[in-house]
Amino acid sequence: MYNGLSCLQCSVLTQLRTAHVGLNTYLFRFHLAPSPDCALCLIPEMVPHFLLSCPLCRRQRIALIQRLGTTRLSLRCLIAAKVDPKPTLEVVRSTGRFPWYSF
Repeated sequence: MYNGLSCLQCSVLTQLRTAHVGLNTYLFRFHLAPSPDCALCLIPEMVPHFLLSCPLCRRQRIALIQRLGTTRLSLRCLIAAKVDPKPTLEVVRSTGRFPWYSF
C-alpha cells in the first residue's frame, strides 16, 4: 500500500485517510485554529471538502481529473489503498496548504 513512498508521504496519506490532518476542523478541536471552517468557503474544512470541492484545489483537481482519465473524483478514488496515491499527494503538495510538509 505504501510501497515507493517516502515516510513523509506515508504520513500525509495516513493523515488524510484518518482525517487526523492539519485542516481547520481537526485543528479547532485542539484550539489550534480559530474556527473549524475553511477560510475561503466558510464551511467545515474537512478532507472531503479540501480534496473535492474547495476552490483552493480547483486547478489541481482539474489536472488530476485529466491525468486519471475520469470525469468525476471521489474520496475513495483519491485516497483508497488500491489506487496510486502519488497524484493525490501531488495535489496536496501543490496547494501549499501544508507548508510544514515538503515532499
